[in-house]
Amino acid sequence: MLDLEMASAARGIVEDCLNVQEGEEVLVIADPRKVEVARSIATAANAIDAEVVTAVMPLLESHGNEPLDMVADAMETADVAFTCTTHAITHTRARLRAAEAGTRTGILRSVTEDMMVEGAMTVDFETLRRRTEALADIITEADHAHVTSDKGTDVEFSIEGCQSFSLDGYFHEEYGFATLPPGEAPTHPKEGTANGTIVIDVSMDNIGQLEEPIELTLEDGFVVDVDGGADAEELEAIFEANDANGRNLAEFAIGTNPKAKLIGNLAEDKKRAGTIHFAVGDNESLGGSTKSDIHLDGVIRTPTVRLDDTVVVDDGRLRTELLE
Repeated sequence: MLDLEMASAARGIVEDCLNVQEGEEVLVIADPRKVEVARSIATAANAIDAEVVTAVMPLLESHGNEPLDMVADAMETADVAFTCTTHAITHTRARLRAAEAGTRTGILRSVTEDMMVEGAMTVDFETLRRRTEALADIITEADHAHVTSDKGTDVEFSIEGCQSFSLDGYFHEEYGFATLPPGEAPTHPKEGTANGTIVIDVSMDNIGQLEEPIELTLEDGFVVDVDGGADAEELEAIFEANDANGRNLAEFAIGTNPKAKLIGNLAEDKKRAGTIHFAVGDNESLGGSTKSDIHLDGVIRTPTVRLDDTVVVDDGRLRTELLE
């Protein structure tokens, strides 16, 4: 029955968001945990007579890990690639090479069968696109960001010259990809400028829904200390097991989707309107120059975000009146 319920969302993703055409070569990538979601996308692409190949690759260890070379090569040669994987390959050289080769990529990182039929995927896509594009413009035009929260976040950084992206579910040629569920405007903090404290209080990639907040201390753009309970210890262990650039503050993003829920799955948590997320690790896909083998997001529930002299998020409320 869930196959039938997923069909509508899959059709919209294939036909509207990625604009797949008859005869195009479509690659659908899954891992063992996401085969059913991948099957729904492949079925929708087959229905419009695209040439579809489905590849099931091994489960990656972390978000930001590179896929197998054979998968990366296939992504470059496809007209359209859908990545239905547990761990995101958005921020990888493989995805960047595919974009340079002209592949339109649809990212469905950590998307579950339930998420295909409720929550963030039920939003009015056209309204969300206008809102997210307007917010991305505001972020791109700003020079400085100051983020605080009731849990103790207090961090400042430069975003001068840093482009923001409208991740509204639709493919944008200038980005080279689309993300589902839709609803965020990300950018990258200018390298070496972030100083202060970030308290992640909802969920963290590779950990899930948090039992206790994770407090990150930043100096000149890098995490220099991690405090909290067992979840903080797990994140510190991830840092220790990876390259030094894994501590780079790689991303700052504001959620725009009013239908998104906080479910402990970053794919949807970070899209909820009025939340923000920061990421550590690789920022190359966002226009930065810091490379890492990981890219991990962490969500803050009720932030206040000031861009230059304008408050765009006030205690977890996205000021949509600024986006009209």
